[in-house]
Amino acid sequence: MVSLLKNENLLQVLTTWAIEKTLLDLGKPIYDKVVDILKSEYHSSLADCFEHPEYLNAAIKKLPDNSNVAIVVSITNELKEFLYKEPVRRFVDALIR
Repeated sequence: MVSLLKNENLLQVLTTWAIEKTLLDLGKPIYDKVVDILKSEYHSSLADCFEHPEYLNAAIKKLPDNSNVAIVVSITNELKEFLYKEPVRRFVDALIR
């Protein structure tokens, strides 16, 4: 049980890192906008998106210029070697919807 929890925590950290890296690669204003949306509308942070990918999905859809597509592609690419892990695959699948 402890090993499973540690694994889940590692996957959450990895996923949060992929989200942060992607958003910061697109620029600090994009990062700040997504963080603000998550905080104000969902009372959550980027780390919460692992358990609630629908929050991130809704937040990035509010960005201009269809940048949500680039964000989903980038996060998926960052996580591609971990897609064999069910929690990571579920997270990415929820972003694609």
